Amino acid sequence: MIIRKRRRRFGCVYMVRFSILAAHEQVNPVDLLNDVLVMEQYGIQRCWTSDHYMPWWHTGASGGAAWPWLGAALAKTSKIIIGTGITPPILRYHPAIVAQVFATLGFMFPGRVFLTVGRGEALNEVSSGNQWPSNKERFERLKEAIHLIKKLWTEEWVTFKGEFYWVKDSNLYTKPKNPIPLYIAGLGPQSARLAGQEGDGLVTNEIDTEKIKSKLFPAFNEGAKTAGKDYSSLEKVLFIPASYDEDKQKAIESIGFWKGAMIKAFYEADIHDPRKIEENGEVVGNDVMEKVAIVMSNAEEGIKKLKKYVDLGFTEIVLTNSSPIREKLVKLIAKEVAPQLEK
Repeated sequence: MIIRKRRRRFGCVYMVRFSILAAHEQVNPVDLLNDVLVMEQYGIQRCWTSDHYMPWWHTGASGGAAWPWLGAALAKTSKIIIGTGITPPILRYHPAIVAQVFATLGFMFPGRVFLTVGRGEALNEVSSGNQWPSNKERFERLKEAIHLIKKLWTEEWVTFKGEFYWVKDSNLYTKPKNPIPLYIAGLGPQSARLAGQEGDGLVTNEIDTEKIKSKLFPAFNEGAKTAGKDYSSLEKVLFIPASYDEDKQKAIESIGFWKGAMIKAFYEADIHDPRKIEENGEVVGNDVMEKVAIVMSNAEEGIKKLKKYVDLGFTEIVLTNSSPIREKLVKLIAKEVAPQLEK
């Protein structure tokens, strides 16, 4: 089953797919392996996996490592494409190691792997033993890391000395068999512009439609033009939490795990203790979660909430599955929601 919608704009054909995030923060890695098998069974084309050291919420949390899980998930499935959302190659991960890990996955599972990079959050970087740099420094680190990862994927015997990272006589003996899609995550124009310049797509969890139309997409387009790319060929990916249950109250309660992640200050400030994030996140009411997430008790609700993002021009919408019974959301999206949005 191909979960896509074709639409024309300025003579180009755009397509949208619906994908699911395997959230290590909320679900243990064994159950997530079963989840990805269910996704493939229902025809979901891509699974994204979070890459966290610590979760956004303390109560009921998990904390599996994304990289070993990726290998296991790819080995247990045969068609679904799996990658990260989001790997920060700036502090706890040296970009050379990120390049090697994903080159190996790309060699073993050609055409089924992608990588998304971003500036990271304090709850992962500080908790794993790093100082928390300024936003400006993290952006510069990200740019440099992207440059180094690309060189290692495509060149032999790389010697590189940047402001933050260096390698000497570095060669990945096992390179990816096919080019690995590299996406760049961000909430503002600066990151969107970088995504256009250096990435194969932009990934964001910004849900403000006006900001997306007036700031993010124009900056993304500007970056693409600067790099001589065809903007219409680049991916535009939206992350948004989702929960489905016939009992609306159960769906709302289940998605409460992501209240802390709704506070944008936690993406910038050095607040790294999930217990404190949970405490502060309690101020986010259920009424707010209904507005900023896809909470639904039937397919019609989901279609109505998702349509505005489809119409904005996103090529992929990734749902963080926080449903009481996660398989029910996957089935609903594949069987009822996506076919309606394909029309």
